[in-house]
Amino acid sequence: MNIIELNSEEFETVYTLLQESELDSSDLKQRNIRLFRFEENDQIIGVGGLEIVDDLALLRSVAISKKQQNKGLGKQLVTQIEKSAKESGISALYLLTNTATEFFKAIGYLQIHRDDFAEPLKQTAQFSGLCPVTAITMKKQINDK
Repeated sequence: MNIIELNSEEFETVYTLLQESELDSSDLKQRNIRLFRFEENDQIIGVGGLEIVDDLALLRSVAISKKQQNKGLGKQLVTQIEKSAKESGISALYLLTNTATEFFKAIGYLQIHRDDFAEPLKQTAQFSGLCPVTAITMKKQINDK
């Protein structure tokens, strides 16, 4: 399995998978978004990204193709994204989810109150409008401040 960081011109290569997973890709082409493709034998099997603001990041657009789910690949993908974030000096990852709360709890994310979401990340389109206010908010500290 390979994880490849995409440049913004390559983002379209993962849009079909995001659509199949019912994840919004409308705001992904921003300079502060890093998107990763997870592939095997030249087949895209997963995608995930980071929306970075200062030393914080919003974990974005994590999806594994339906045929490849329940094989531990989501955990592998998130682990690789976390490693990249940590190496970049990110101190904490935040996320919003409508469907994967238990998955993220199992890999160390803590559910937090919406009011406790990092203030700089509240300005993202994901937090302020793309995700419903009913989305579960979560956090994981990855580097000591």
